Amino acid sequence: MPAEWELSNNLPDEDVLAIEVTPPWKMYFDGAFHKEGVGAGVVFFTSEGEVLPYSFTLTQNCSNNIADYQALILGLEIVVDAKQLPLKVYGDSQLVVNQLLGLYEVKKPELLPYHNYAKKANGMARRCRTRASIEKRQQTS
Repeated sequence: MPAEWELSNNLPDEDVLAIEVTPPWKMYFDGAFHKEGVGAGVVFFTSEGEVLPYSFTLTQNCSNNIADYQALILGLEIVVDAKQLPLKVYGDSQLVVNQLLGLYEVKKPELLPYHNYAKKANGMARRCRTRASIEKRQQTS
C-alpha cells in the first residue's frame, strides 16, 4: 500500500460483500492391468474433505498406459458432468502426465487417440469453468 494512503476506521453501516473461496477438489487417477483384466480408478477429494472413489472394469484388454489414460478421461468426464470446480488432477503415470503437460512426445500410435481425447476432455472441463490443472504427483519415500 502506498505511504500516502490513509486508513480510516469510519466505515458505513452497510453489509459487506464477502466472497468465499473454496479449496480445489483433487482427483487422483490410475489404471490397473493384471492377468484377470484391466481396470481404471478415480478418487475425488472434495473441498469439504469427502472421499468419492470410483472404479471401472474396462471391457477390452489394453496396456497399463491406455488404462491410465482411460482412468483420466473417465474422471474428467465425471467432473464435466458434475460441473465441479476448481480441480487439481494427479496421476502416478509419469508417461501420461508428462505427455499431457507437453514434456513428452506421444510416440506410440496406439496412445495418440487417448492422448487427444484426454486433451479434449481437459479442454471441455476448462470451458465448463472447471479449472482442471494436471500436475505431477510428488513422490514420497
